[in-house]
Amino acid sequence: MSRKYLLILPLALSLHAGYDKQIRLPNVTFPMVVDENFKVMQRNCQWCHSFGYVLNQGKQSREFWHKVVIKMRDVYKAPISPADEKIATDYLFKYYGNGKVKSEK
Repeated sequence: MSRKYLLILPLALSLHAGYDKQIRLPNVTFPMVVDENFKVMQRNCQWCHSFGYVLNQGKQSREFWHKVVIKMRDVYKAPISPADEKIATDYLFKYYGNGKVKSEK
């Protein structure tokens, strides 16, 4: 039992080691279009990821954005209501859509 403590003690003490060097992390913002539905995006999406996730997808079809919203709700358990599902899909397609309803296969 005491051997276990001898192994764990140095690890535990290293967690409390001081670090006196200042670190500045970059502030990265992702500009999103702000309209009357923007709060839906903040409320449903920003809990788990930045808006960079949206912007990194590129311009996509309505079908693509709808599937992403459904995936966030069903797979990742985002608390997206049916009303917010439609608003989010419409918002994403309006500002980050490619004008096509269906995804190309």
